[in-house]
Amino acid sequence: MNPVPEAAPAADHGAGAGQDLPPGKRKLIEAALRLTAGGRSFASLGLRELAREAGLNPNTFYRHFDTLDDLAREAVESVSRRLRPMLRRERWLAAHDEPQSVPRRACVAFFAFALENREAFLSALAEYHGTSRALREAVRANLHEVSAEMADDVVQLELMPTLARATVDEVCTQIVLQLFHLSAEYIEGDAARREALVAYAERFIVRLFAGSMLLAQHEPARA
Repeated sequence: MNPVPEAAPAADHGAGAGQDLPPGKRKLIEAALRLTAGGRSFASLGLRELAREAGLNPNTFYRHFDTLDDLAREAVESVSRRLRPMLRRERWLAAHDEPQSVPRRACVAFFAFALENREAFLSALAEYHGTSRALREAVRANLHEVSAEMADDVVQLELMPTLARATVDEVCTQIVLQLFHLSAEYIEGDAARREALVAYAERFIVRLFAGSMLLAQHEPARA
């Protein structure tokens, strides 16, 4: 089996939100996420309110961003830059240890990351169907990157060798969207509910792939 890809170094998981950003930009992003975690949209934020929450002068905003949409996109991307390599590494390590453990370990890692980044996930969930087209597209584009990398790993690790790449892409897209939407319930749940959600998500993944394999076996007969 191939070694764990260099694209997923262990250090990536430990990076804090926005640690690779200038301090002022990081504080503005963290303040915006705190203010929007309760369901408010980024568009509803005022610059003075945002600056006050960040402990900065309002004029500082324009040193780093042109608009609130720019800030929101950067917030989404900064989280995605840490989430994706962490998930890839977890999938590869699980595949090396025990291939059948990949679904559960990936679910545990995803939900743990969501809990550690509660404000960012709740804000992204609110913006997924929000009024800003730019933010909707930013959230969906980053989810697409997560699902595309998941599909790459499924193929490279030969976890589902009988499935066509197009099918793997479709299944991975469904999985990532489901995990993303379940993350809100995971964040708000107690320990028992969280464990139940992990088990449900694992079954969801296994059943999707099992069903896809069964359908693939019958496709030649239907042709």
